[in-house]
Amino acid sequence: MSVLSGHCEDELCLNQSNHISIRVFPCLYHCKKMLCIKHLSEHDKYIDKQIQSQKQLEYLWKDYSLIFNEEKIQKEFQKLKTKLENYQQLSKEIRNLLLIKNFNESIENNQKLQTAIETVKKAIEQENQLEAMIGMLGYSK
Repeated sequence: MSVLSGHCEDELCLNQSNHISIRVFPCLYHCKKMLCIKHLSEHDKYIDKQIQSQKQLEYLWKDYSLIFNEEKIQKEFQKLKTKLENYQQLSKEIRNLLLIKNFNESIENNQKLQTAIETVKKAIEQENQLEAMIGMLGYSK
């Protein structure tokens, strides 16, 4: 390790008003900064801690990735997205039917209303069955 005379590149040393020339050492392992012995030692400790933290994070992330099952979540998300889109479309159609005030086409309107009633009944039944299955499996919302 070569010893030079100069200024420490650590921010604490740089901010001091007395810029006295001191012995500085290059950080040969990480960044090539020229640091006084005190800051070189601290710098080395911080780098070691960072490396340990990165390794710990890597191991934890691998464990979490194995548990998470992204593919399953993506499939569930797609199902929920489709379910929401279907609900929004049905909601729009029902609102339009409930706003009908044209009695000249009452036979056609009654057919549309009856079809909508059956569709909503089926949707309610499906939701109730889904809730019952979720309850039987022990999941809670």
